Amino acid sequence: MNNLLTPEQIKSFKDIGNKIDDKKIIPIIEQAQIVELKEVLGDRFYFDVIANKDNVEYSDLFTGSTFTYYDVNYYQDGLNALLSDYFMSKYILQVNTNLTPFGATQKTGNDSEPTERNTLKDISTQQLQLAGARWEIIKMYLDVHLTKFPNWKFNINGEVNSEPYRTLKFRKI
Repeated sequence: MNNLLTPEQIKSFKDIGNKIDDKKIIPIIEQAQIVELKEVLGDRFYFDVIANKDNVEYSDLFTGSTFTYYDVNYYQDGLNALLSDYFMSKYILQVNTNLTPFGATQKTGNDSEPTERNTLKDISTQQLQLAGARWEIIKMYLDVHLTKFPNWKFNINGEVNSEPYRTLKFRKI
């Protein structure tokens, strides 16, 4: 898998603790990238972004930048921050669950008790809401820079003469 972020980069955006278990983190990064990021970017542009992740022309898209849209200055946080939000929405639901040959188990300490599942779902939903707000600004940035990112405009069907068609999907968490 060609991950856009490493666990260390995720740590710069989100508080995931000091001890990073790559075996747990990397699959969640992949899941967030394939399920969430690919859905908002569309197939064509998603694979264009992966192919150009080290391209200097794409660095502002990843790290964030300012831009002007209808005479208003905006700041977009970048795909790295967006992917971190998607990651966190999934990570928070899986952080204390360990899969063993005997089934799923939950870690608890001597002086701790597990957080209620509904609380974790609320935190996950908040992360998805944050991602949605970030995405709206990033989308404006992409719309302003169509010449810089030509695969953005025609990313859904791959047809040069069609308008992009996107749908809004709700998922139950």
